[in-house]
Amino acid sequence: MCHGVLLAASLSLLPIVAPPPATDATIARQAQAVLDAAVRADGPGAVVLIARGDRVILRRARGRAQIELDVPLSPDHVFRIASVTKIFTAATILKLAEQGKLSLDDPLAKHLPDLSAAGRVTIRQLLTHSGGIPESSAGSPGSAKRGTDRASRIAEISSRPLAFEPGSRWSYSNAGYILLGAVIERVSGEPWPAAMQKAFFDPLLLTHTRYGDTAPIVPGRAAGYTTDDPSHAVRNVTAVDAAVPDAAGALVSTADDLLRWMRALTHGRAIDVSSYQRMVTASDVPPAAPTRDRYGFGVYVWQIRGETVIGHTGQIPGFASVVAYLPEHDITIIALANDDNFDARLMGRRLAAIAMGSPFPSVVPVPASPETLQALVGSYRIDETTTRTLSIRDGRLHAQRGTGNVIPLQITAEGHLHFDPDFLSYFVPVRDARGRVIALEYFPDGEGPAQTLPRIE
Repeated sequence: MCHGVLLAASLSLLPIVAPPPATDATIARQAQAVLDAAVRADGPGAVVLIARGDRVILRRARGRAQIELDVPLSPDHVFRIASVTKIFTAATILKLAEQGKLSLDDPLAKHLPDLSAAGRVTIRQLLTHSGGIPESSAGSPGSAKRGTDRASRIAEISSRPLAFEPGSRWSYSNAGYILLGAVIERVSGEPWPAAMQKAFFDPLLLTHTRYGDTAPIVPGRAAGYTTDDPSHAVRNVTAVDAAVPDAAGALVSTADDLLRWMRALTHGRAIDVSSYQRMVTASDVPPAAPTRDRYGFGVYVWQIRGETVIGHTGQIPGFASVVAYLPEHDITIIALANDDNFDARLMGRRLAAIAMGSPFPSVVPVPASPETLQALVGSYRIDETTTRTLSIRDGRLHAQRGTGNVIPLQITAEGHLHFDPDFLSYFVPVRDARGRVIALEYFPDGEGPAQTLPRIE
């Protein structure tokens, strides 16, 4: 057994000591630092809100809501929330089930009789992304700019063959949630945004949450941007017609509204407590591709620093978002950005770890000698068919998974290899008695258990 494996084995025998609860002041200070590091003051911005119960710990904005007019972003601005919409869609379905208007095990054909193969998929399978409903060959619903009428969209989705046997595996499907919107309309007898308005927006006083039609003037709506080219130059985006993402991602909201929504949802004021528990119970359907994320009904069930976190991310041209709830701490985290290149998932994980009192460390790269870099060059086996290759380009170490993108790496003083830009995951070289690198320990999302990638050349 190599020294690195012996060290890992010995560390695994040590007792796990939970960090002390973070104080509100500590959470606010560390979260502000993460926001400042992630967002430029003169570019597209982000709003971060953290609350313990109903008490707001941090409510800050950084950046610009409208760059051309130099309008600063404020916590009151309205954002497209993209797939965070799915939380509302799933809750509406559960509300209709509580009222006896549908059953989660109803086949779609019961409510949408004109569907073809998709008609045998159940509502429960749509909620958990296990129905086999494929996206359009032209891309996901969020990739188009203009919508069509609902009947045409439903017919187009229904015309595609199922990607797999319903219930046999998990594969994220915006199209499946568009079908859920159609079910809501059929069962409630009104457009799905109107059904949500009646069930949630009005009674919970979500005054800034609505269908995100691009045509109406919405006071306080932030402009959307992208910084996704290699130079990270800021560019305007062409707004996506809200009819395209539909019930999978068409809502707009504010940080304050989303806090009010999550407080109601998680404490039995939006749907019954029993419905909420079903919502946040992770499905045991195996994923179609390797992933650490689990999914319930309209929410991810993440594991961060050994704790369960409930929430969702969203991304649509011009915007990115994350909503997360930490049950053990009764803490809600919200981040809304008007830059679709903003890493909402990373921000959510960093803020959650801060709230738990166990923040992820900031990556501080150090220079590495050519000899150090050369010692790491090689291929490392992920599985029987996939490798991770480390190479040197322009004097920097880079990583490539299979034939995917080549991503630069940064090395810390501890010798850990982090991606640049950082998204928490990192590698730790494992050396034999002679100091030769014989494997990489991979820590996805910055946490264990590590996956060992043996060196094959």
